[in-house]
Amino acid sequence: MITLATSVFGIVLCKGEIIKTSVHGPTGKISYKDEGFGGMPVVFIHSFGGNVSHWDEIKEALVPNRRVVRIELRGHGDSEFPKDGDYRISSMAQDLATVVNLLGLQRFVLVGHSMGGSVALQYAGENPSRVAGLVLVDSNGDPKKLPEAVRNQIKNALYSDTYVQTTEAYWEQLLANSKPEIKERLMRELTRTPKDTVIKITSELLDYDPNHSLKRYVGPKLAIVTPENDDQFALHRLHLGFPHTVVVNAGHWLQLDQPKEFQNILETFLQKF
Repeated sequence: MITLATSVFGIVLCKGEIIKTSVHGPTGKISYKDEGFGGMPVVFIHSFGGNVSHWDEIKEALVPNRRVVRIELRGHGDSEFPKDGDYRISSMAQDLATVVNLLGLQRFVLVGHSMGGSVALQYAGENPSRVAGLVLVDSNGDPKKLPEAVRNQIKNALYSDTYVQTTEAYWEQLLANSKPEIKERLMRELTRTPKDTVIKITSELLDYDPNHSLKRYVGPKLAIVTPENDDQFALHRLHLGFPHTVVVNAGHWLQLDQPKEFQNILETFLQKF
């Protein structure tokens, strides 16, 4: 049974089960979906420019046997933009903490895609005893391995007159191996993301150091990546390293391009819990 707190609003009920709620987060409303019962709960965090719908097909496969929570971070989906413009990875991890604390999830498996993987890793590093398992989906490696001059060049391009060309070229690169319908959908979503949000989140990701959290969280981990994200600087090769699986014939949003394969990999991992 799910207990409601006074800070929750915007509830939608379906056969007595809460499937759509929102909560007052550190800087505004945080939206999430809470579905299913039983088993070790699984919490999903989307990518930059993403929303809970990116997990729809995966969620449908899990909810008959598990509780599934999908969270929309600040400035994404139905969640409010932060009033203070704060998009630090550590701050977005507080959005995650707000929801799981409200729901009373003492222990759960955490799945994060791309930027959401950085947020998930940050939370796991801060709360290692609460994360039963961590799945990082095509998430950023260590950006500090890039020369500072290169990172600054990217940041400067976002502030320049070439902003549109720079961002669209990057998204095209991420979506190069995606199915046409997936690419079309995601380009619509990404190009709607406000410029200020793009600049701030990109800058934060370019400066985020995952190594501290990788050292702090020693529980079961799995990286699910595309071939393009299987290089020497990938998360699964940092610190002590951890298992990874490569999904081919997919773009960066591999759970949308290859949902059945992704589902099988994830469910195999979840059998441990």
